[in-house]
Amino acid sequence: MKKITFFLTTAISLSAANCFAADKYNYTPYVGLDYTYSHAKAHGFSPTHHAGGLHIGSMYSPYFGTEIFFNQSGGDSRRLADGKIKTSYRAYGLDIAAYLPLDCAQKFSLLATTGIGEYVYKQKITPQKHHNDHGYGYRFGGGVKLALTQNWQARFITRYVKLDHISGYNHTLENSFSVEYHF
Repeated sequence: MKKITFFLTTAISLSAANCFAADKYNYTPYVGLDYTYSHAKAHGFSPTHHAGGLHIGSMYSPYFGTEIFFNQSGGDSRRLADGKIKTSYRAYGLDIAAYLPLDCAQKFSLLATTGIGEYVYKQKITPQKHHNDHGYGYRFGGGVKLALTQNWQARFITRYVKLDHISGYNHTLENSFSVEYHF
């Protein structure tokens, strides 16, 4: 049993050393398109939004990167006791990402993100009330990233966004699917 344990430990160690020895990485800029489904928690209602977005980023190593993002949602309509409310949002900001490659070829990675963005919510309450409000969103997320080819990658991220200084809104949960092109 001791020989088998020694053999397995040695094989795993040599495999890991081989992965880290092949870990030569160049700075990689990328651009991506996003689809985001978000579910916000607001006072009196919980709007859901479908948003499209764009992000531009760079990976400095296989383990660290930064990106700027922009999202624009479509409208969500809900009936209220005294009328109807239609909401939409726009967001932009900066995220920092940490990657954990799970194979030597770095085709599959776990990722964690944190960042800050400005969120602008528009509300149209019929019959005749319009309200725009903006504030900061503190973003925390996790997900997976898959390298499809040398240049194309796909990722899925779930984020919790704590909204600050936006009246009536507390937080939102975003599920985002992205396709990226790495230069």
